[in-house]
Amino acid sequence: MLPSGYAALEILIVDDIANTRQILRAILRHMGFTRVTEASGTAEALALIKEIGPDLIFTDWDMPGASGLDLIRIVRSHPESPDPTVPIILLTAHGDRQYVKAGRDAGATDFLVKPLAPARIRDRILDVVSRPRGFVSAPGYKGPDRRRTDRPVVQDRRSPEAPAPDVLLLPPDGLLMAKVSGDDSAVRRALQSRVSILRTLAAVSHSAPLQRQSGGAVSSMIAAANAAAVRDDLERLVSEALSALDRCADALTRMGEPLERFRRGALDRMPASAGRVIGSLQRLIADPVRVANDPGIIRLHLLAIRAMLRVGADPGAERTASELASQIEALSQRRRD
Repeated sequence: MLPSGYAALEILIVDDIANTRQILRAILRHMGFTRVTEASGTAEALALIKEIGPDLIFTDWDMPGASGLDLIRIVRSHPESPDPTVPIILLTAHGDRQYVKAGRDAGATDFLVKPLAPARIRDRILDVVSRPRGFVSAPGYKGPDRRRTDRPVVQDRRSPEAPAPDVLLLPPDGLLMAKVSGDDSAVRRALQSRVSILRTLAAVSHSAPLQRQSGGAVSSMIAAANAAAVRDDLERLVSEALSALDRCADALTRMGEPLERFRRGALDRMPASAGRVIGSLQRLIADPVRVANDPGIIRLHLLAIRAMLRVGADPGAERTASELASQIEALSQRRRD
Protein backbone atom coordinates (compact mmCIF):
# COMPACT_ATOMS: atom_id res chain seq x y z
CA MET A 1 0.00 0.00 0.00
CA LEU A 2 1.05 3.56 -0.71
CA PRO A 3 0.21 6.53 1.53
CA SER A 4 -3.45 7.49 1.26
CA GLY A 5 -2.67 10.73 -0.57
CA TYR A 6 -1.73 8.79 -3.69
CA ALA A 7 -5.41 8.01 -4.20
CA ALA A 8 -5.79 11.59 -5.46
CA LEU A 9 -3.82 10.79 -8.61
CA GLU A 10 -5.63 10.06 -11.88
CA ILE A 11 -4.03 7.15 -13.75
CA LEU A 12 -4.55 6.03 -17.35
CA ILE A 13 -3.62 2.51 -18.53
CA VAL A 14 -3.18 2.01 -22.28
CA ASP A 15 -2.86 -1.56 -23.58
CA ASP A 16 -4.59 -3.48 -26.35
CA ILE A 17 -4.66 -6.67 -24.23
CA ALA A 18 -7.55 -6.57 -21.75
CA ASN A 19 -5.95 -9.09 -19.40
CA THR A 20 -2.83 -6.91 -19.01
CA ARG A 21 -4.97 -3.86 -18.27
CA GLN A 22 -6.94 -5.80 -15.67
CA ILE A 23 -3.80 -7.10 -13.95
CA LEU A 24 -2.25 -3.63 -13.74
CA ARG A 25 -5.53 -2.11 -12.61
CA ALA A 26 -5.85 -4.72 -9.83
CA ILE A 27 -2.29 -4.02 -8.66
CA LEU A 28 -2.93 -0.27 -8.61
CA ARG A 29 -6.21 -0.67 -6.73
CA HIS A 30 -4.45 -2.85 -4.15
CA MET A 31 -1.97 0.00 -3.68
CA GLY A 32 -4.84 2.37 -2.95
CA PHE A 33 -5.46 4.03 -6.32
CA THR A 34 -9.16 4.55 -7.00
CA ARG A 35 -9.07 6.78 -10.09
CA VAL A 36 -7.87 4.38 -12.78
CA THR A 37 -9.08 4.55 -16.40
CA GLU A 38 -8.32 2.13 -19.24
CA ALA A 39 -7.82 2.59 -22.98
CA SER A 40 -7.38 -0.20 -25.52
CA GLY A 41 -5.35 1.82 -28.01
CA THR A 42 -3.69 5.11 -28.88
CA ALA A 43 -6.70 6.86 -30.42
CA GLU A 44 -8.89 6.09 -27.39
CA ALA A 45 -6.06 7.15 -25.06
CA LEU A 46 -5.71 10.54 -26.76
CA ALA A 47 -9.42 11.24 -26.31
CA LEU A 48 -9.20 10.24 -22.63
CA ILE A 49 -6.13 12.41 -22.06
CA LYS A 50 -8.20 15.39 -23.15
CA GLU A 51 -11.21 14.28 -21.11
CA ILE A 52 -9.69 13.29 -17.76
CA GLY A 53 -6.25 14.94 -17.74
CA PRO A 54 -4.36 12.00 -16.17
CA ASP A 55 -1.53 12.59 -13.72
CA LEU A 56 0.31 9.46 -14.84
CA ILE A 57 0.07 7.21 -17.91
CA PHE A 58 1.10 3.57 -18.24
CA THR A 59 1.28 2.53 -21.90
CA ASP A 60 2.29 -0.70 -23.56
CA TRP A 61 4.92 -0.50 -26.30
CA ASP A 62 3.62 -3.17 -28.68
CA MET A 63 0.09 -2.38 -29.82
CA PRO A 64 -1.50 -2.88 -33.25
CA GLY A 65 -1.61 0.26 -35.33
CA ALA A 66 -0.19 3.22 -33.42
CA SER A 67 2.23 1.89 -30.80
CA GLY A 68 3.07 3.14 -27.33
CA LEU A 69 6.02 5.04 -28.81
CA ASP A 70 3.62 6.76 -31.23
CA LEU A 71 1.40 7.75 -28.30
CA ILE A 72 4.37 9.20 -26.40
CA ARG A 73 5.58 11.19 -29.42
CA ILE A 74 2.11 12.62 -30.04
CA VAL A 75 1.61 13.59 -26.38
CA ARG A 76 5.06 15.18 -26.18
CA SER A 77 5.27 16.95 -29.53
CA HIS A 78 1.88 17.51 -31.14
CA PRO A 79 0.91 21.22 -31.08
CA GLU A 80 -2.57 20.34 -29.77
CA SER A 81 -1.45 17.99 -27.00
CA PRO A 82 -3.34 18.97 -23.83
CA ASP A 83 -0.32 18.31 -21.60
CA PRO A 84 3.09 17.40 -23.10
CA THR A 85 4.61 17.13 -19.60
CA VAL A 86 2.45 14.29 -18.20
CA PRO A 87 4.66 11.44 -16.88
CA ILE A 88 4.47 8.32 -19.06
CA ILE A 89 5.75 4.90 -17.98
CA LEU A 90 6.39 2.56 -20.90
CA LEU A 91 5.53 -1.14 -20.48
CA THR A 92 7.62 -3.47 -22.60
CA ALA A 93 8.80 -7.04 -22.88
CA HIS A 94 12.12 -5.73 -24.21
CA GLY A 95 14.69 -4.70 -21.61
CA ASP A 96 17.68 -4.47 -23.96
CA ARG A 97 19.62 -1.23 -24.12
CA GLN A 98 18.51 -0.33 -27.64
CA TYR A 99 14.85 -0.51 -26.61
CA VAL A 100 15.47 1.62 -23.54
CA LYS A 101 17.22 4.21 -25.70
CA ALA A 102 14.38 4.23 -28.23
CA GLY A 103 11.84 4.77 -25.45
CA ARG A 104 13.87 7.54 -23.83
CA ASP A 105 14.36 9.26 -27.18
CA ALA A 106 10.59 9.17 -27.75
CA GLY A 107 10.02 10.87 -24.39
CA ALA A 108 9.18 8.06 -21.96
CA THR A 109 9.57 9.05 -18.32
CA ASP A 110 10.43 5.54 -17.14
CA PHE A 111 10.14 1.84 -18.02
CA LEU A 112 8.61 -1.33 -16.65
CA VAL A 113 9.75 -4.64 -18.12
CA LYS A 114 7.14 -7.40 -18.22
CA PRO A 115 6.06 -9.50 -16.42
CA LEU A 116 4.78 -6.74 -14.16
CA ALA A 117 5.78 -6.98 -10.51
CA PRO A 118 3.92 -4.93 -7.86
CA ALA A 119 7.17 -3.90 -6.13
CA ARG A 120 8.63 -2.47 -9.35
CA ILE A 121 5.39 -0.67 -10.18
CA ARG A 122 5.39 0.89 -6.71
CA ASP A 123 9.03 1.96 -7.06
CA ARG A 124 8.38 3.63 -10.42
CA ILE A 125 5.38 5.54 -9.10
CA LEU A 126 7.29 6.71 -6.02
CA ASP A 127 10.16 7.86 -8.22
CA VAL A 128 7.91 9.76 -10.61
CA VAL A 129 6.15 11.55 -7.75
CA SER A 130 9.07 12.22 -5.40
CA ARG A 131 11.73 12.96 -8.04
CA PRO A 132 9.90 14.92 -10.73
CA ARG A 133 11.93 15.79 -13.78
CA GLY A 134 12.14 19.02 -15.66
CA PHE A 135 10.90 19.20 -19.23
CA VAL A 136 13.20 19.66 -22.22
CA SER A 137 12.04 21.24 -25.46
CA ALA A 138 14.72 21.04 -28.13
CA PRO A 139 15.00 20.33 -31.85
CA GLY A 140 14.51 16.59 -32.22
CA TYR A 141 13.39 15.95 -28.65
CA LYS A 142 10.57 16.97 -26.34
CA GLY A 143 10.17 15.17 -23.06
CA PRO A 144 11.43 14.76 -19.51
CA ASP A 145 15.03 15.66 -18.75
CA ARG A 146 16.90 12.42 -19.46
CA ARG A 147 19.58 13.10 -16.87
CA ARG A 148 19.16 11.70 -13.37
CA THR A 149 19.85 14.55 -10.97
CA ASP A 150 18.56 16.06 -7.76
CA ARG A 151 19.62 19.55 -8.76
CA PRO A 152 17.07 21.96 -10.21
CA VAL A 153 17.01 21.70 -13.97
CA VAL A 154 17.52 25.44 -14.40
CA GLN A 155 20.87 25.14 -12.57
CA ASP A 156 22.04 22.04 -14.42
CA ARG A 157 23.85 22.06 -17.73
CA ARG A 158 25.12 19.49 -20.16
CA SER A 159 28.34 21.51 -20.46
CA PRO A 160 29.91 24.58 -18.81
CA GLU A 161 28.37 26.73 -21.53
CA ALA A 162 24.77 27.89 -21.47
CA PRO A 163 22.32 25.75 -23.44
CA ALA A 164 21.62 26.61 -27.06
CA PRO A 165 19.01 29.33 -27.61
CA ASP A 166 16.54 26.84 -29.09
CA VAL A 167 16.78 24.49 -26.09
CA LEU A 168 14.37 25.06 -23.21
CA LEU A 169 15.02 23.49 -19.80
CA LEU A 170 11.83 23.94 -17.80
CA PRO A 171 11.80 23.15 -14.06
CA PRO A 172 9.43 20.54 -12.62
CA ASP A 173 6.18 21.95 -11.27
CA GLY A 174 5.81 19.47 -8.37
CA LEU A 175 2.10 18.99 -9.09
CA LEU A 176 1.98 15.27 -8.31
CA MET A 177 3.74 15.69 -4.96
CA ALA A 178 1.40 18.55 -4.10
CA LYS A 179 -1.66 16.41 -4.88
CA VAL A 180 -0.30 13.51 -2.83
CA SER A 181 0.39 15.82 0.12
CA GLY A 182 -3.23 17.00 0.20
CA ASP A 183 -2.08 20.61 0.63
CA ASP A 184 -4.58 22.68 -1.35
CA SER A 185 -2.37 25.77 -1.43
CA ALA A 186 0.55 23.70 -2.73
CA VAL A 187 -1.71 22.25 -5.42
CA ARG A 188 -2.79 25.75 -6.50
CA ARG A 189 0.82 26.91 -6.76
CA ALA A 190 1.81 23.80 -8.69
CA LEU A 191 -1.12 24.24 -11.07
CA GLN A 192 -0.02 27.82 -11.72
CA SER A 193 3.45 26.50 -12.53
CA ARG A 194 1.98 23.85 -14.83
CA VAL A 195 -0.08 26.46 -16.69
CA SER A 196 3.00 28.65 -17.08
CA ILE A 197 5.01 25.73 -18.47
CA LEU A 198 2.25 24.79 -20.93
CA ARG A 199 1.98 28.38 -22.13
CA THR A 200 5.73 28.51 -22.65
CA LEU A 201 5.65 25.29 -24.66
CA ALA A 202 2.67 26.53 -26.66
CA ALA A 203 4.51 29.76 -27.48
CA VAL A 204 7.58 27.83 -28.58
CA SER A 205 5.48 25.70 -30.94
CA HIS A 206 3.82 28.89 -32.29
CA SER A 207 0.37 27.74 -31.26
CA ALA A 208 -2.28 29.29 -29.03
CA PRO A 209 -2.17 28.42 -25.31
CA LEU A 210 -3.47 24.90 -24.85
CA GLN A 211 -6.72 24.33 -23.00
CA ARG A 212 -7.99 20.96 -21.79
CA GLN A 213 -11.53 22.20 -22.35
CA SER A 214 -11.05 22.85 -26.09
CA GLY A 215 -13.62 20.73 -27.89
CA GLY A 216 -11.39 19.98 -30.89
CA ALA A 217 -8.09 19.86 -29.04
CA VAL A 218 -7.25 16.27 -29.88
CA SER A 219 -9.03 15.81 -33.20
CA SER A 220 -5.89 16.08 -35.30
CA MET A 221 -3.95 13.91 -32.82
CA ILE A 222 -6.55 11.15 -33.15
CA ALA A 223 -6.49 11.54 -36.93
CA ALA A 224 -2.70 11.20 -36.90
CA ALA A 225 -2.88 8.11 -34.70
CA ASN A 226 -5.60 6.56 -36.86
CA ALA A 227 -3.61 7.27 -40.02
CA ALA A 228 -0.58 5.59 -38.50
CA ALA A 229 -2.74 2.66 -37.43
CA VAL A 230 -4.15 2.24 -40.95
CA ARG A 231 -0.67 2.30 -42.48
CA ASP A 232 0.66 -0.20 -39.93
CA ASP A 233 -2.34 -2.53 -40.32
CA LEU A 234 -2.09 -2.45 -44.11
CA GLU A 235 1.66 -3.12 -44.02
CA ARG A 236 1.08 -6.04 -41.65
CA LEU A 237 -1.65 -7.52 -43.86
CA VAL A 238 0.47 -7.12 -47.00
CA SER A 239 3.33 -8.92 -45.27
CA GLU A 240 0.97 -11.69 -44.13
CA ALA A 241 -0.43 -12.08 -47.65
CA LEU A 242 3.04 -12.24 -49.19
CA SER A 243 4.12 -14.82 -46.63
CA ALA A 244 0.97 -16.86 -47.29
CA LEU A 245 1.61 -16.77 -51.04
CA ASP A 246 5.20 -17.88 -50.52
CA ARG A 247 4.07 -20.72 -48.25
CA CYS A 248 1.40 -21.78 -50.77
CA ALA A 249 3.86 -21.83 -53.67
CA ASP A 250 6.34 -23.84 -51.63
CA ALA A 251 3.68 -26.35 -50.52
CA LEU A 252 2.46 -26.84 -54.11
CA THR A 253 6.01 -27.43 -55.31
CA ARG A 254 6.63 -30.03 -52.60
CA MET A 255 3.31 -31.70 -53.40
CA GLY A 256 4.40 -32.83 -56.86
CA GLU A 257 6.23 -36.04 -55.91
CA PRO A 258 3.66 -37.29 -53.32
CA LEU A 259 0.88 -36.68 -55.86
CA GLU A 260 2.66 -38.83 -58.44
CA ARG A 261 3.30 -41.65 -55.97
CA PHE A 262 -0.34 -41.54 -54.88
CA ARG A 263 -1.59 -41.54 -58.48
CA ARG A 264 0.43 -44.66 -59.24
CA GLY A 265 -0.28 -46.67 -56.13
CA ALA A 266 -3.57 -45.80 -54.47
CA LEU A 267 -6.10 -44.78 -57.08
CA ASP A 268 -7.85 -48.15 -56.96
CA ARG A 269 -9.30 -47.19 -53.57
CA MET A 270 -10.35 -43.69 -54.67
CA PRO A 271 -13.44 -42.36 -56.53
CA ALA A 272 -13.33 -42.70 -60.30
CA SER A 273 -12.68 -38.98 -60.73
CA ALA A 274 -9.55 -39.03 -58.52
CA GLY A 275 -7.13 -39.75 -61.36
CA ARG A 276 -8.47 -36.88 -63.49
CA VAL A 277 -8.34 -34.39 -60.59
CA ILE A 278 -4.81 -35.39 -59.59
CA GLY A 279 -3.60 -35.22 -63.20
CA SER A 280 -5.20 -31.80 -63.60
CA LEU A 281 -3.51 -30.51 -60.43
CA GLN A 282 -0.14 -31.85 -61.60
CA ARG A 283 -0.51 -29.88 -64.83
CA LEU A 284 -1.42 -26.75 -62.88
CA ILE A 285 1.59 -27.08 -60.57
CA ALA A 286 3.80 -27.29 -63.65
CA ASP A 287 2.36 -23.94 -64.85
CA PRO A 288 3.32 -21.24 -62.25
CA VAL A 289 1.73 -18.46 -64.31
CA ARG A 290 -1.70 -20.11 -64.17
CA VAL A 291 -1.27 -20.83 -60.45
CA ALA A 292 -0.64 -17.12 -59.85
CA ASN A 293 -3.50 -16.00 -62.10
CA ASP A 294 -6.16 -18.45 -60.92
CA PRO A 295 -5.85 -19.35 -57.21
CA GLY A 296 -9.54 -20.30 -57.14
CA ILE A 297 -9.06 -23.34 -59.39
CA ILE A 298 -6.13 -24.45 -57.22
CA ARG A 299 -8.38 -24.26 -54.17
CA LEU A 300 -11.03 -26.44 -55.84
CA HIS A 301 -8.44 -29.10 -56.67
CA LEU A 302 -7.07 -29.14 -53.12
CA LEU A 303 -10.56 -29.38 -51.59
CA ALA A 304 -11.42 -32.24 -53.94
CA ILE A 305 -8.25 -34.19 -53.14
CA ARG A 306 -8.75 -33.68 -49.42
CA ALA A 307 -12.28 -35.06 -49.70
CA MET A 308 -10.98 -38.06 -51.66
CA LEU A 309 -8.39 -38.81 -48.98
CA ARG A 310 -11.18 -38.87 -46.39
CA VAL A 311 -13.33 -41.41 -48.22
CA GLY A 312 -13.97 -44.29 -45.85
CA ALA A 313 -13.58 -42.16 -42.73
CA ASP A 314 -16.24 -39.58 -43.64
CA PRO A 315 -19.57 -40.80 -45.08
CA GLY A 316 -20.10 -37.58 -47.02
CA ALA A 317 -16.56 -37.28 -48.37
CA GLU A 318 -17.13 -39.25 -51.59
CA ARG A 319 -20.13 -37.15 -52.57
CA THR A 320 -18.22 -33.93 -51.81
CA ALA A 321 -15.26 -35.15 -53.88
CA SER A 322 -17.49 -35.99 -56.84
CA GLU A 323 -19.23 -32.59 -56.73
CA LEU A 324 -15.91 -30.74 -56.61
CA ALA A 325 -14.51 -32.88 -59.43
CA SER A 326 -17.56 -31.99 -61.54
CA GLN A 327 -16.98 -28.27 -60.89
CA ILE A 328 -13.33 -28.63 -61.90
CA GLU A 329 -14.22 -30.45 -65.12
CA ALA A 330 -16.89 -27.87 -65.96
CA LEU A 331 -14.44 -24.98 -65.47
CA SER A 332 -11.82 -26.75 -67.56
CA GLN A 333 -14.37 -27.35 -70.34
CA ARG A 334 -15.39 -23.67 -70.37
CA ARG A 335 -11.75 -22.64 -70.70
CA ARG A 336 -11.25 -25.03 -73.63
CA ASP A 337 -14.37 -23.66 -75.32
